[in-house]
Amino acid sequence: MDSALTRTRRGIVCRRLWNTNPQQKRGSSMKRIWIVGLMLLGVLLVAPQAMAEEPFKIGVVSPVSGNYGDHGALERAGMEMALKDLGGKILGRTVELEVLDSESNPDAAARRARSLIEKDQVKVLVGGVSSSVGMAVGAVAEERKVLYVCTNGNSDELTSAKANHYQFRVGASMAALGRAAATYATNNLGKKWFYLTHDYSWGHSGTRWARDVMEKTGATEVGEVKVPLGTRDFSSQLLQIRNSGAEVLMITCAGFDNVALLKQLAEYKIYDKMKVVYTLMEYVDMYPLDPDERQAYAAVEVSWNENPKMEAASKKFEKMFPDAAAPVMDNGNYNGYIAIMMINEAANKAGSLDDVEKLICAMEGLEITNNLRAQPSYVSPKTHQVLSTVDIVKANPEGKGLNIWDVQKAYHASEYDMTEEENPVDVSCGAQK
Repeated sequence: MDSALTRTRRGIVCRRLWNTNPQQKRGSSMKRIWIVGLMLLGVLLVAPQAMAEEPFKIGVVSPVSGNYGDHGALERAGMEMALKDLGGKILGRTVELEVLDSESNPDAAARRARSLIEKDQVKVLVGGVSSSVGMAVGAVAEERKVLYVCTNGNSDELTSAKANHYQFRVGASMAALGRAAATYATNNLGKKWFYLTHDYSWGHSGTRWARDVMEKTGATEVGEVKVPLGTRDFSSQLLQIRNSGAEVLMITCAGFDNVALLKQLAEYKIYDKMKVVYTLMEYVDMYPLDPDERQAYAAVEVSWNENPKMEAASKKFEKMFPDAAAPVMDNGNYNGYIAIMMINEAANKAGSLDDVEKLICAMEGLEITNNLRAQPSYVSPKTHQVLSTVDIVKANPEGKGLNIWDVQKAYHASEYDMTEEENPVDVSCGAQK
């Protein structure tokens, strides 16, 4: 009944606006037509503006808790900083970040991703921190056909065995990081190596590529220990390492586990016996340490002091987030920042935020110019890997304030990332046709 009345009332309104009464003067009728025409023109002009002002939601699956909780806070802060630099808008639309806790757990992350897609209707997901979480969210993105930009997962599988058309990765691959760190080590630090590996896909990737360089350059392996996530006591492993006769200890370990490890490396006098090299280090892990606990070499995705633009961004970040675990641009917040800039540049290239396929195709081959670095970052069309500079740093126990390390050498990830022979995957738009 209500719907019939509604239709009837609409019909009456239309007749009153448009039906001509023969007894009315022609001028009166034309006046009404002009008024209606102006009203319709107003609707047509207002509608696109209303659409442009409708907020665009980006779903953020990021650890608020768990082993990588502090890293999650940093990546989200980087996203917020990028949005501020963009005036809070992409293509004229206000952007809102809808955050759900991945709990640093793949199953939880997959549930959160589905919730953001189903309840919040998001078409773009970002976040990560831990490769296993990234792969879980990437699988959901492929299933639901939404775009996913993995910010801080570095395992090779994200852009090889577990690559898919809907998934991109901002953080450097462990092929690039591990081979850069190992190249520096074999050329400068020693030839007898021991490995300490976080026992999951990311950790295995770091050791795999360091070992690849070791075998090709004449270095030798004297041992390896693997440690599960959640390890905080490394005493037995470090005693074994200390007595191994190694010249280089090659480590792939992260999160709160790594903070504990860094302290114990000094406690067990490992630095007196050998050089310590990380295939990947976070500033946030090293920053809270005592000076004598800061002695390792490491590959990093970004160094806050690598150029004036990055230093200026670090100062801005510290001002925006004075209580952040790391007061500078670090791997985590930098990758969060670049993820948003990447979405912005792709959206402008595609002319759309809502068409997922257009966004994906626009991202492929994209040069990210607003990346705070000396050279643009490049998005590989086939693997969806973002390729940027990798820095090798040496911790500085004498450093004051923020100066806890010095850049030793810069490599470009394109030199050390997986080759087409090593990784023949092609998830590009062209390959889907």
